[in-house]
Amino acid sequence: MRKPAVAGMFYPAQEKKLKEEVVKYLSDARKQKLDGKLKALIVPHAGYEYSAPIAACAFKLLEKMPFKKVILIGPSHHVYFEGASIAAEDFITPLGVVRCGDVDPWLSPPIIKFPSAHLKEHSLEVQLPFLQGMLGDFEMFAIVLGEVDEEEVAKHIIEHLDVDTLVVISSDLSHYQPYKEAQNKDKESINHVLKSDLSDIDACGAAPIRVLIRVAKSLGWKPKLLDYRNSGDTAGDKSRVVGYAAIVYTK
Repeated sequence: MRKPAVAGMFYPAQEKKLKEEVVKYLSDARKQKLDGKLKALIVPHAGYEYSAPIAACAFKLLEKMPFKKVILIGPSHHVYFEGASIAAEDFITPLGVVRCGDVDPWLSPPIIKFPSAHLKEHSLEVQLPFLQGMLGDFEMFAIVLGEVDEEEVAKHIIEHLDVDTLVVISSDLSHYQPYKEAQNKDKESINHVLKSDLSDIDACGAAPIRVLIRVAKSLGWKPKLLDYRNSGDTAGDKSRVVGYAAIVYTK
């Protein structure tokens, strides 16, 4: 069982308080109309006070959605490695257990088992309470990207997709820029994503985003920006901010 690494830091460690926060963020998020069938989300992964209002705009779309499986992909913040590490152990959060699916069918290069990549990684963990709140019981395939051939990862994703599967990409945008500079830089990155342009994406999860762009191009999915803000908007300090976007892909 993979135990929480950032409960009590990025989000509440107490079940009741966490559930209340997730419900509040979702209820405060503006409901948006989908342009087709929901296929994938890009969501930020900072502490909830900073990025959860933006992430909730995307997760709110999952209301009454019948997804039974989630492919969750994020960057490695703590460990350098080559490949894409898929988690074989179930994850636990204050809201309960998230079951990981059978990883054996996934295991061919560049998909590997490298448990150290998951031990302290927050980029996947912070998404789980929202997914638990919206989907209830689901099966997860949790992947942390190291140095990797993104095209090959995209092929693996496509091979394991079906109508019951949602893809979730975890990424923040620019880091520690002054407010206006961050807005300009993030606008450029978001425009590249919306145009399915693989270049010049300033994000800690640029590789996972590029994997999704490749998948979306192959399958005809279209992106739409749901929300963009930065930590200056959500937490107040505008001297050095981190950017956050919520993007949905539909077909």
